[in-house]
Amino acid sequence: MTSTSDYVYDHVEASTLHKDMAFRPGTPGPGDRLPVFDLPAATGGRIRSNAITGHKPMLLVCGSYTCPMTAASNPALKRLHRRYGGQVVFVMLHVREAHPGERFDQPHDMDTKIRNARILKERDSLPWAVAVDDTQGTLHQQLDEKPNAVWLTDREGTVVYRALWAGDDESLGDALEAVSRGRLPKKRESTARLKPMAAGIGVMREVTQRSGKRAEADLWKAAPPVAALARIADFYRPLPPHWRTAAAAATIGLGVTALVGALTSARRSTRRR
Repeated sequence: MTSTSDYVYDHVEASTLHKDMAFRPGTPGPGDRLPVFDLPAATGGRIRSNAITGHKPMLLVCGSYTCPMTAASNPALKRLHRRYGGQVVFVMLHVREAHPGERFDQPHDMDTKIRNARILKERDSLPWAVAVDDTQGTLHQQLDEKPNAVWLTDREGTVVYRALWAGDDESLGDALEAVSRGRLPKKRESTARLKPMAAGIGVMREVTQRSGKRAEADLWKAAPPVAALARIADFYRPLPPHWRTAAAAATIGLGVTALVGALTSARRSTRRR
């Protein structure tokens, strides 16, 4: 388990982003029991896992206000909720802020963390409950500290599927379909990155801008290529998030091709002289 000082960071670093790319060994996966929790809800009251298990399957999704992956995946999750929300209980676990800034800093008290969770629920019009982990991230650290991972359980609270990113909505949809019919998913785990990350990068700049200039500056220090891609993707904001990133990558590709062509022509011209 990560120490509290490492977990509650004020500046995102490259090492944190690297750890987000894979599940750690020994963390809850298919066949394991989901940790029991009893947490405050963003809109008041408590959310208790024991009140859910034994009655319905549960989808637990990690997220935070300053997480681009959360912002990008919530529209697809809402579509899945409209289809499966009657058979599966959706719960979002509000964890540490992925990209804290001066406007939305890393919460060091529960009042602030609950406020951030409530603003996230309102911003994205989430139709499901949002549970708020404690400031030390007790449940999040037990799960694996991933910013937007999902765990799907059966009625008894046993994990039957997990995904590194909630944005892998096709795989998650298949898992929800199976569980809603009382079956085990054919695919028990997803670590797909391309589509979820493309969508996350597509909204990254607008999310970090809402967090504050510090969040943008930290991203440039931690992952300059990602920050550059997100900056260009932002110019294509009318497009869906993953297409923004595709357009940005194409723009960079065309720019590199043009530069190489210009340099080649210059060399040829120099040789002729």
